[in-house]
Amino acid sequence: MLNRDRVYMLAADHRWQWEEWCDARAIARERIADVKRLAFDAFLRAREQSPHVRDYGALLLDGQYSSSIVTDAARAGIDVGTPAEKAGAFPLAWAAEPFDRALTGAFVKVLVRYRTDDDRAIRDEQLRKLLALQAWCRGAGKPLVVEILVARRDEPEAAFESNGRPAMLARFVGEAYERDLVPEYWKIEGTLSAHGARVVDAAIGARAGGRQIILGKAADLRTIDAWFAVAARTATAAGFAIGRSVFWEPSTAFLSGAAPRAAALDRIADNYLQLVGAWRTRMAASSEREHLTNPGEPIR
Repeated sequence: MLNRDRVYMLAADHRWQWEEWCDARAIARERIADVKRLAFDAFLRAREQSPHVRDYGALLLDGQYSSSIVTDAARAGIDVGTPAEKAGAFPLAWAAEPFDRALTGAFVKVLVRYRTDDDRAIRDEQLRKLLALQAWCRGAGKPLVVEILVARRDEPEAAFESNGRPAMLARFVGEAYERDLVPEYWKIEGTLSAHGARVVDAAIGARAGGRQIILGKAADLRTIDAWFAVAARTATAAGFAIGRSVFWEPSTAFLSGAAPRAAALDRIADNYLQLVGAWRTRMAASSEREHLTNPGEPIR
């Protein structure tokens, strides 16, 4: 079961991104299953090498291209989850139903797109669907991870990243809590803004036990490390759920024939372990600062 305070998730449930990439290169979509297996094997490699992955690692895989791998991961004792949403859909739609057949992992992730200026009826219907999914997850004993994507439209990028997106994320979390949508984890976009991080942290922490994990947006590892540094100073930060930043380049090199499978696997495992190390380093530094400021507080 996912740890409440530490989650190092390799998110490999991407579907439409792989379909577009394969179609553009006349590569059969059946090959997508090969990169899912590659991500799984790289996770196993990382788990062999790191006790932190063994304790806190998790894997996210889709049923569309990875159903047999989900079964293999569960048999290997891995915390493996499956996504509920139809890939790329807005408004929110389900990938498949009924849930008991479609959501075979130990936890459930659902991605929802949101902006405060979306039509109210769309926002209400998405919340209704999320509440129905939450009810099913609770009955099935499966933790729920709600991923929120807030797209920039006409706003200046810097202002939106530091204020606009955090405000909309906080608004969504507040609306969800008002309706008693309380997932075990919020999967959110990272920020370099300390102010923005505090806004989101306060919203998530308004319910006891609220936790956030940082998604990757295909950013480079240096950028993600900077997001981790900001997130580590918040009370609700519990880890990350990152995928393309870890596996995309090695996997595309493998599929296109530019790199052998073994080399791609090694690089994916190394990228993932770098993120684990970066998170641990940033959390330790934040704890040390807190301890120096408040000497009576124990170091986390």
